[in-house]
Amino acid sequence: MINFIIIAAIVVALVVVAVRYVRKLRAGGCGCGGGGDAAPVRPRAVADTNEAHYPYSLDLTVEGMHCDHCVINVENALNALGGVWARAELTGSVHVLGKKPIDRAACVTAIEAAGYHAA
Repeated sequence: MINFIIIAAIVVALVVVAVRYVRKLRAGGCGCGGGGDAAPVRPRAVADTNEAHYPYSLDLTVEGMHCDHCVINVENALNALGGVWARAELTGSVHVLGKKPIDRAACVTAIEAAGYHAA
């Protein structure tokens, strides 16, 4: 009897998760937490937006960005590194400007920590 209760609870939980995921996809979200009725994500403010102050640059390709929310997540992850200003596009290209030499490994780690893959 206890086995039946455990299996029933697991099935109910799986159905609830599946229904929520389908609703999110139908609402325009990609499963990243954006779209639908989710609160808009605010871009992380970059204090210095003068490109002349950023002599170093790095171009990356990021896989897994499907919506504007994803783009902002990637930009926020990179801008949190300090001394860099990142601009991402939905096509997967990310342009990172730096005031000092940019550590590619740190950028890749930040992107992957945000849930995306740097190619």
